[in-house]
Amino acid sequence: MILFAAILAATVATGDEKLDQVASDFRTLGRIAQLADNPRDNKQVMIAIVDNDLEMLREKRPDETYRWASLQREEASRVKDQKSIERVQTEKELREVTLSAPNAYRVEVSIPTKQGLVTRNNRVFIRNVVVDSTGFDGKVTHHEIPVNAWVNPGDAHGVPLPEIGKNVKATVELGVESGDKHAVADVALLQAKLMDDPTSPHFPAVQRLLKLREVLTAKDLNRGFLKTTVDEALLSLPGEMERRTAEQAAAIERRKQTTGAISTSDASPDVVSALQQIARLLGGNLQDQSDARARLQTLLDSLQGKPAVATKQ
Repeated sequence: MILFAAILAATVATGDEKLDQVASDFRTLGRIAQLADNPRDNKQVMIAIVDNDLEMLREKRPDETYRWASLQREEASRVKDQKSIERVQTEKELREVTLSAPNAYRVEVSIPTKQGLVTRNNRVFIRNVVVDSTGFDGKVTHHEIPVNAWVNPGDAHGVPLPEIGKNVKATVELGVESGDKHAVADVALLQAKLMDDPTSPHFPAVQRLLKLREVLTAKDLNRGFLKTTVDEALLSLPGEMERRTAEQAAAIERRKQTTGAISTSDASPDVVSALQQIARLLGGNLQDQSDARARLQTLLDSLQGKPAVATKQ
């Protein structure tokens, strides 16, 4: 009866189809981590599984926003380009640098201290930033943002955009102080970070998936760390620790039920090691075989609980 209850407890689903799917995927990832010759060869497949689960738990809408996550003005990544600046800031048309990026919320112009390896850089003038932004509702808005700021070498200047755009195209107008003071400038579009809503019913599972994704995208994918991360993620799901405990209890019950046949895990590691040594000796010379028989008898006596025979003095 105890065995039946333990097995039943180990097989009951959570009642949440999404978490059941995540649990199944965690087990799949665990098997890949355990059995793959090289987990790195399966990295893209594992990342795709994690991303699919994240999208499912965040509940993606048709307009590509999410019910349980939103973009925030915090840098997740950036698109950047470096250009040479030769136009003087008093000219009608300045050097234009154009970048495009999804989910952009800020333009940043930074001036390196050097042009190349040796030449000292010069300061750069930012006149305007012209932005065409497509919102998540499909509406296109146009902004011309006056800046009129000088940026010195080793410094940067940021221009916040009025909104986070689904797709953003930004043109930055740059100039130098005079014709003999060329410069280089790095122009970047900062991309917003997708932040999860902590009130989501699946927030803990999402955090585990994000941690797992960090492990999978790391430069050095460590098999042991991956297996541990997957297993702890699985155990964090509702009912998983209880199921694991029930499975262990069921295994103990099975061991107690004597069937007369030897099955996996009937012997402890030390017994297995002793039998392996005896088997090796049996394949040796006469002395080895004699030692093997003596060791076998000693092992049998210890397993049967017989006291050791005292040696004569």
